[in-house]
Amino acid sequence: MKRIYPLYAFLLLIIVLITSCKKDNSTKPGTGKDLKLSAAELQQASADNTFSFNLFRSVAAQNGRGNLFMSPLSVSIALGMTTNGANGSTLDSMRRTLNFNGFSQGQVNMYYSDLLAQLPELDPNTTLKIANSVWYKNTFSVLPGFLQTENQSYNAKVQALDFSNPTSVNTINDWVSQQTGGKISKIMNSIDPQDLMYLINAIYFKSSWATKFDPSQTTTMSFTRGDNSQVQARFMRATPSCNTYNDQDATIAELPYSNNKYSMVIVLPAAGKSVGDILSGLDSAKWQNWMTRLSPSKPEVDLPKFSFSYAASLKNSLSAMGIGVAFTEAADFSNINGTGGLEISSVAHKAYIAVDENGTTAAAVTTVTVVPTDVLISPKIVIDHPFLFVIREMKTGLVVFTGIVNDPTQSGQ
Repeated sequence: MKRIYPLYAFLLLIIVLITSCKKDNSTKPGTGKDLKLSAAELQQASADNTFSFNLFRSVAAQNGRGNLFMSPLSVSIALGMTTNGANGSTLDSMRRTLNFNGFSQGQVNMYYSDLLAQLPELDPNTTLKIANSVWYKNTFSVLPGFLQTENQSYNAKVQALDFSNPTSVNTINDWVSQQTGGKISKIMNSIDPQDLMYLINAIYFKSSWATKFDPSQTTTMSFTRGDNSQVQARFMRATPSCNTYNDQDATIAELPYSNNKYSMVIVLPAAGKSVGDILSGLDSAKWQNWMTRLSPSKPEVDLPKFSFSYAASLKNSLSAMGIGVAFTEAADFSNINGTGGLEISSVAHKAYIAVDENGTTAAAVTTVTVVPTDVLISPKIVIDHPFLFVIREMKTGLVVFTGIVNDPTQSGQ
């Protein structure tokens, strides 16, 4: 009997669309649907995975030893929406980084349209919601064709708002909260006066294990962190029918959800290996090699319960991956408004995950913020050494008072 215990490092968690696990009695055979993609769309799904691992590795490199959870799919959808407004070298760099090369923009939009339509319908026992929205300043002129594409291909809610009205923040946050089951209740605290448009994707996932963990078997055990210190954690135990694979680098276990339409793949680094070691060599080819080598097994699994939120700015990671021009004055998003003069100021990502005896709840939101390129950033002035000052009448320039400050703490002679 294979035993995955103890867990010596943070678990690399990725929800993937794999249906190869053997069904347990707790599932409902014959229910649900299969994801049906064209040959070109299957190729794009593979390209999507390449982007996913590139992004995940880039973000993890900046994350230190903290927990990390994100949805690369959410990021790719949000940026996919944004590419419809890009042009020239900006569009080329975004398509290259997102691995859209080899696919027309129409194919890209159709691919995401098919995913949006099919993924929520695969398993009646799994809740998967994917929602998109475009919010733009009511004084900002947007090309109707751009908004039409976002609405038709991404089923995006398109709405103009008075960004100067504080209630607009609540309107957007309420939409995010509703789409994520309240797990991500806020994506912004305020709207910057320079912001013109937000392109937002939200994903919510909730499903039960095909074989649930018995709460009576949950116990406290030691978890060894990356710095070799130990912490006491609550571990769940079960003996599920699942797929596993072992090599010199890691033990891989795929735990299926519900009707085997979705699964959680756990990659446990081998002794002497770290998560960083695994990530440094992990790409879509290696991942696919692991997935093809999975075979049916029935190990005893001890898995810690966990629940946490994660937030990150993806600007640096995405810039390093090749779309830095989109964040500069050289950006060309003329397909949004017809005239250009726009750039991306930020790509913000928030995610939440909870894993317990029953299953998994996860949510993620990605926001792409578009601003004008001619925004003047206010310089910072620190008056921290002796200075002189003049008080004058502004119309004539008449000097009324002059002075020097050498020590602002002095109160008199």
